[in-house]
Amino acid sequence: MAKGVKTIKFQGPHYPAMTVPGKRITLKADQPGLFEVDQWLPGTTAEDKKKPVVWMSQSMDRLSVLTKKESASGFRFVIGKKYCGNYHYYIEASFSGKRDTTHNSGLYVKGWCEPRIADSRWCKQPGGEDERKTYVFSYGHLIYLHLDTEGLNGDSLIVEVYKVVAGGGGLNDDKLMSVYTAKVIDGQVNLKIGNTYQWYGKIGKPKDKEEFYVKVKTASGLVVTDGKDKVHARFLRIQNRVVSKGVESSTNNTPTKVDLPDKNQKNTHSCKYKEISVDDNGEHFVVFKEGSTKFKKVTSETQLVTRRIHFAFDRSEIRTEERAFLQTLLDFLLYNQHLDMTLSGHADDRGTLDYNQALSERRANAVKDFFVKGGLVKSRIKTRGYGEVNPAVTGKTEDAYKKNRRVEIDFSYLEYNQEALIYETIGPDAKKAKDITVNVIDRVDKGCFRKEKHDKTIIYINETNGKDLIPKKGDKVKQTVFSQQSGFPKNYAGILMRYLNPWSGIDYKFAFFINSCAYYASKKNATLEVRVYPDIIWIGHFQYNGEEKVMPYYFHQKNFDLEQGISDVLNELKDTTFYKIFRLFPANFIMEHTLLKYIESQAKSYFYGIHTIHNRTVEKSGQELSLVGTQTNIIKQTDYTRFAAAAVIYGFVVVGILIELLMIYLTRGRNIATKLQKFAKMARKAQAVLKRMEDAGVELIPPAIAVNAGMYYQKQKDGRLGVVYEANIKADPLIAVNFKREFDLLQLITKTIQDIKNAKYPDDAAAKKKMERNKNNNSKISQYFEKIGVPKIKGTINIKGDIIFEHNIKYNVLTNTYKIEDKLKNGVFTAKDEVLIQEQIKFEATITGEHELLFTFGPLQTKIEGKIDVQLSGGVGSKLKYGANPREGKGLFLEKILACSGIEGKYKGSLMGTSIFGVNKIETNDGKPTPFTLIEPFEVSLYKVQLFNK
Repeated sequence: MAKGVKTIKFQGPHYPAMTVPGKRITLKADQPGLFEVDQWLPGTTAEDKKKPVVWMSQSMDRLSVLTKKESASGFRFVIGKKYCGNYHYYIEASFSGKRDTTHNSGLYVKGWCEPRIADSRWCKQPGGEDERKTYVFSYGHLIYLHLDTEGLNGDSLIVEVYKVVAGGGGLNDDKLMSVYTAKVIDGQVNLKIGNTYQWYGKIGKPKDKEEFYVKVKTASGLVVTDGKDKVHARFLRIQNRVVSKGVESSTNNTPTKVDLPDKNQKNTHSCKYKEISVDDNGEHFVVFKEGSTKFKKVTSETQLVTRRIHFAFDRSEIRTEERAFLQTLLDFLLYNQHLDMTLSGHADDRGTLDYNQALSERRANAVKDFFVKGGLVKSRIKTRGYGEVNPAVTGKTEDAYKKNRRVEIDFSYLEYNQEALIYETIGPDAKKAKDITVNVIDRVDKGCFRKEKHDKTIIYINETNGKDLIPKKGDKVKQTVFSQQSGFPKNYAGILMRYLNPWSGIDYKFAFFINSCAYYASKKNATLEVRVYPDIIWIGHFQYNGEEKVMPYYFHQKNFDLEQGISDVLNELKDTTFYKIFRLFPANFIMEHTLLKYIESQAKSYFYGIHTIHNRTVEKSGQELSLVGTQTNIIKQTDYTRFAAAAVIYGFVVVGILIELLMIYLTRGRNIATKLQKFAKMARKAQAVLKRMEDAGVELIPPAIAVNAGMYYQKQKDGRLGVVYEANIKADPLIAVNFKREFDLLQLITKTIQDIKNAKYPDDAAAKKKMERNKNNNSKISQYFEKIGVPKIKGTINIKGDIIFEHNIKYNVLTNTYKIEDKLKNGVFTAKDEVLIQEQIKFEATITGEHELLFTFGPLQTKIEGKIDVQLSGGVGSKLKYGANPREGKGLFLEKILACSGIEGKYKGSLMGTSIFGVNKIETNDGKPTPFTLIEPFEVSLYKVQLFNK
């Protein structure tokens, strides 16, 4: 039984009223539709139906193949407005790629849009430049009218030429000079007007310069506009001068063409391959797949080709042995319809000149007939005969005669070059190295027309800075690859800088040249570039623990030796450390040596380490990071790394201490700053400082913070490689405070957050509305108590609580994504890179003494960040924000932000108001509590710790 395609179907935007199902379809302009196989012939197996079929679009008479494409997923077809009209294309599909001329297995298709003249111009030659502004014609000149149309392809048009009548009543008075008919071909009209001398006689007495224009109608008499105007080609200008009295017939000179060369068009070629893959680390990665791989950049280069076929003596029939080559060439040209060719026939020198001339022409035409019967458009093929005048070789031998009996086929085609495919992998150094295998599937070169042919049996390889291309035979080649980490770990600083700089070129490259006419044609350009990145993991541990012992908190649960204490590097870091700390203070009343003395006393509470692991047993893509390899303690390499580690630790310690100092500042106590300054001057040891702070009502609970961080390259599940910044942070506690402090209500209600450096109001519309409402009430309460002689209203604030957390953070530079794991489940995610800790430092405010019953307090912000309920009178929450900016050489950072809800009070007593005469008066609030602001809500960034910075 016969097998193959029986019928096809269409789905997509079309006009049902202009469609005959199963025969003709009218598409909507510029909207692609899909042709698919509808029915198969009875002998077609299920396996056959999965195979690609060859789709062909043909001319309306079905004599010429316009486009040809192999596809298993249907054929997408779109008709632009230029090609819409009464012209039908014929769409057909088959397994063999041959047309079925006896059955109607395909569909006719046309496009429709509103008819329009899109552009018009007067030219000196067919399709030439618009000469209206640069040239004045004369009577007797050949003039070409060019029209670009929409919705009129294949239609016959009536073109009327009018002369402008000066002083007339407009278009109705203008004079009709000539009427022409022209067929629209590929959306264009190139009308040759050869009777302009007749216009001269028709005008009678021409002026120095006359102006002409055209109107266009369809065969049915419909006037075609440009969307608004029915007049086109304004104006052709002809001077009063006769250059010829000759008259030629006016014809449409638009060439019948299929398509124009498109340098971005895919080249369908029989010199190609279907797939390139890489076997690496026990995994298989496809890097190129024909039909699905998207190229970043495509350039083309024109190749000029001459091929010859030979004939028997005194014969013009194509020999059987030559037909195979001609069929290969025909298939290529059918798939690449923008190519033209010239066929030059030749004969040997036996016979007369006239006879040999005719014989050479017959030979050229025989080849042309072969191509035309195969589906090529006639207009693409030029033929000429040279007889015996251009012999390929000279001589009177039989061998010379054979070589001269020939047709030379000259054609050009576009070769395509793409940017190299990139495959990224992780590798050890050159001493250890590893092997990968590059596979090329279904590589063919039978249709290679190059002079220097592509060879399907060889792959050339070149490594970074290498001058020679090393050939390897076969379609599977094994290559030893390695990364650029020679001299490591002694040169660790330079390699670390390249890790942090995405443009530093840390990879080591191996280039594979797998060239073909269809893909990566130029032998100078690599097809596949394998980039090998170092397998180094950079690991840092930073801890602060008041108990002076290492916390068992390590990177990926692998034990590392940590250094204890920083006394020996403290002096060299004082200036930088103090600057980082002091500029963040909420007020400048803490003297430098107060905090510095505290840190010095805690020298043994710091633990730190910086390690690397390289030449690893690398994990497979998407699997857990492997830490099996050669471990190096970088801290022992140079003093520089010790200084850097100590500076990071300071940052984490300061996070906890500054929060405690800020709690003190919230009380706005008048004597706090004075006391602390005195304590600072008196302090000689940290214990003295702690004792004085306790006297001030503060219980200091030193923070316990452990951080471990890693930076490494890791292969993703999709085969891509990305830099990953990972940090594990545990604080138990980060904040711990317990104190009770007096305050003066009348003094507090006159303060704003402007007294807190870098503080800003939260983005909370409801809270801002409350503060605006309360502003006037604060003033009234203050004025009232001043008027009745009350200078101070005493109260107390109890502040207690702690905040702990444990997070694992991963930032992938490749995908620009964060993964934050909240190990203790006590956080609320407010953004992709931000966590709000649920635990709060709680405020409880009360008024003591005779005014106690007049005041009550509650949180001004009832929710922090709109997520967490505020308890008691108010609360302070902690927000952790993570980020990275590798483009600027900045690795992962942690920013600590304090969020205070503020405290709102309600006053039940009398107020001070203003009478209509402008005098102050005491007024009652009629028993309704008056809201006021005791402490404004705010956010303040306390510190940012940067990991893996340049």
